[in-house]
Amino acid sequence: MNTRLIGNQGEDLAVSYLIKNNYKIVERNFRRKWGEIDIVAKDKKTKELVFIEVKTKKIGYSSTPRPEEMLTKRKIHHLQRVFLSYLASLKKSSIPWRFDFIAVEIDKQFSLPTIRHYKNLFLQF
Repeated sequence: MNTRLIGNQGEDLAVSYLIKNNYKIVERNFRRKWGEIDIVAKDKKTKELVFIEVKTKKIGYSSTPRPEEMLTKRKIHHLQRVFLSYLASLKKSSIPWRFDFIAVEIDKQFSLPTIRHYKNLFLQF
């Protein structure tokens, strides 16, 4: 299975997880020439707009890094430009927002996914 299909599967699992955890999906795969936001959601509890990057890894392939290791500072810099572009397109002056990261690990049969949700990553950098 190619990496794009694995990535799509991981994003689908992340969307299901988010819906179950009181998020409303606003948009998927918002693209600009300098990057893409995998998921834009609304956190119904905090009322924040949440930009979510999803990284997926198949379990059992030790040569690939953990999903968390694939999120580099350079990637975050590119994502930040996309976030700001998205916010500018809304034409609203002050929308509370944050950046979250979801790591997905799936087995070969896609039967037992592991999902780790890291909230408000900008506070950690």
